[in-house]
Amino acid sequence: MTFEEKLRHSAPADLWAEYCGFLDLSLEEYMGIQERLLMEQIHLMADCALGQRFFEGHVPVSLEEFRSRVPLTSFTDYADVLLTKKEDMLPAKPVVWLKTTWEGGNYPSKWAPYSEAMLQTYKRNILGAMILSTSTGRGRFRVRPNAKVLYSLAPMPYATGLFPELIDGEISLRFLPPVREARKISFGQQARRGYRMAMKSGMNLFFGMSSVLYGTTRNLNTLSSSADKGKMGLRSILGMSPRMLWRVLHAAYRCKRDNTPLMPKDLFSLDGFVCVGTDTNLYRDELTNAWGIRPMEIAGGTEPSCMGTETWSKNGLVFFPDACFYEFIPEQEMLKSLQNPSYQPPTYLMNELVAGQKYELVITVLKGGAFMRYRVGDVYRCLRLKNPQDNLDLPQFEYVDRIPTVIDIAGFTRITEREILKIIEISSLPVAEWFAVKEYDETGHSYVHIYVELQPDAKQSPVLSQKILQEHFSIYFRFYDGDYNDLKRLLGIDPLQVTMLPSGTIRQYEQSIGRKMIRVGAPQEMVLDLLRLRERGPLCDAE
Repeated sequence: MTFEEKLRHSAPADLWAEYCGFLDLSLEEYMGIQERLLMEQIHLMADCALGQRFFEGHVPVSLEEFRSRVPLTSFTDYADVLLTKKEDMLPAKPVVWLKTTWEGGNYPSKWAPYSEAMLQTYKRNILGAMILSTSTGRGRFRVRPNAKVLYSLAPMPYATGLFPELIDGEISLRFLPPVREARKISFGQQARRGYRMAMKSGMNLFFGMSSVLYGTTRNLNTLSSSADKGKMGLRSILGMSPRMLWRVLHAAYRCKRDNTPLMPKDLFSLDGFVCVGTDTNLYRDELTNAWGIRPMEIAGGTEPSCMGTETWSKNGLVFFPDACFYEFIPEQEMLKSLQNPSYQPPTYLMNELVAGQKYELVITVLKGGAFMRYRVGDVYRCLRLKNPQDNLDLPQFEYVDRIPTVIDIAGFTRITEREILKIIEISSLPVAEWFAVKEYDETGHSYVHIYVELQPDAKQSPVLSQKILQEHFSIYFRFYDGDYNDLKRLLGIDPLQVTMLPSGTIRQYEQSIGRKMIRVGAPQEMVLDLLRLRERGPLCDAE
């Protein structure tokens, strides 16, 4: 039966057990599933050229041997196979290829193959997440066929594009705007078109990237204020269903009476609100205030697929046991390995974690996936080892950020040292020294902050003010990095700030600490210490 048929004919308890039953597992049972599926994946890898590359003639026969003999990997270890899509070297035949950002410019994309078994697992887990997004407690949920879903998802071949593709054969959903139409227009146009459709007939679910949901919500607030001020035309009103017309008029009256702004929550009552993306925690409170429902976060990505979900309490992620095999590198070990690439840090398993600690995630994709002991580049904090309040015996996590050497902005672009060096090279900007960090504005939204020292002969130039330098950096970022350009075009933001430092500041700081400055992702306390060394007065005579 399809999921929709099960909704009609099966008991809710049976549906819950099938799609959300992993939440009832003990940690011992969870680890048993993990180890069993890992050994199945090892056998698949042993029969293909890609797996033999890492096994080097000796196939691991146990979990312990796998972890001790197979090295930690990065995308570079797979690039020659995956970028050229050499399917004959893979453990299972790909049904679809998905892509994501790599390092922009010279290395714009990573590609990941999905087998049929992976897609089935992805489908089951995303349906489980849909159930949980509408749940108010264990076993209590409300998923209905023909629900209206505001469409804020990147299309194929991005991972979020799989959602409507896989759901299509399982349950009837009415995307606003329809998927075929949405693929032909920009995210901004999607939001406006989808919202106008929702204003006519209502909506039940909101699903999308956190940063895009935030941008969409700002657009919705603008459109909603038009209704509040009576600027909706007769044509718009006539197109509304009686239910939505009553909601709009009632909400406009109530907000005018109470002198409060009209918000999306005044017009819509959502069954579920799902968000994905690296900056979810930054946007969650604003989204909750606007929509009157706390978003439920799901975790995943192109390489790991749909990897985890929050529960009805929306207070921490639980990783699905059948998407990937999980290992964790403690934060201090991660930092040591970033400073010394030849260092192989130890990993810990799900049943070996410490609550409150941050870990870099390592995955082995199951069900015929291509990645083994793969460093995704994501850092998670283990919030708790179990949750007695929800009768949950499994660890829960929160996403922290990308690893320090990668600056991720709004889930759209990933800026690395290689990319900034290339920007400086192709722009011919007279930069002598620099470093870059991820910082946050007064509203809690992230941006990349580049601190630069100019070459001595450039300091006298009256045209190289800090503002001009920032404009030059922004232009070349948009030219060189398509994802950065999308961030500017789709969300209407340019998350870049440039600060000019007096010549010699960075060298003086390096001498004081006895080592080189971290170019990308330096700890905030290191940045503050360096800035204390700046000369008093203007940063630059030309500023």
